[in-house]
Amino acid sequence: MQRSSGFTLLELLVAVSILAVIAVIAWQGLSALTATRERLEPQNDEVHAVLAGFGQIERDLTQTPTNAVLFALPTQPLRVVAIDGHPSLQILRLAESPDGVRAASVQTVFYVVRDGALQRQSSAAQRFYSTAASELDSVALVPNIDDMRIRVWRTNVGWITPATDADTAGTIGVEVLLQRHDGTSMRRVFAVG
Repeated sequence: MQRSSGFTLLELLVAVSILAVIAVIAWQGLSALTATRERLEPQNDEVHAVLAGFGQIERDLTQTPTNAVLFALPTQPLRVVAIDGHPSLQILRLAESPDGVRAASVQTVFYVVRDGALQRQSSAAQRFYSTAASELDSVALVPNIDDMRIRVWRTNVGWITPATDADTAGTIGVEVLLQRHDGTSMRRVFAVG
């Protein structure tokens, strides 16, 4: 008796069952991957905001003039001042001249926690430093921030929490600690100049 070519019904049922099991496993893997991505995406945005905020602080600190006399600055280029009872980092930085001339200008930048976010407030660049009040441009850098603590590193002294302008003289490093809404904190140390 000659056997007909092809698969038996039993062989087809086994093959379909194996493919069904593989499909279920693949579906669960895809579902887990999608759930993980949805969970991590908001954290990814927060990490990006933190990196951008700390990067901007670092850039501003590297642009501080190392010779305050040359720019006729009446104050230290780096100060910690209280704004609305909270510490604020004030930086006098070199910036491009507003009139397009290649001469350097001075810009005042503040970092302060306001409305639940770390904000960067900056004045317009000026050819000469002026204490006259000017309009500040404000940009929220890092959301979900409750508090900011600032310490400075002074040569031959170490880390201090500055109370006066004299405390920031000779500063070569700044530590910024951001306290988040969820109780976690982020700390970064920056070199000045």
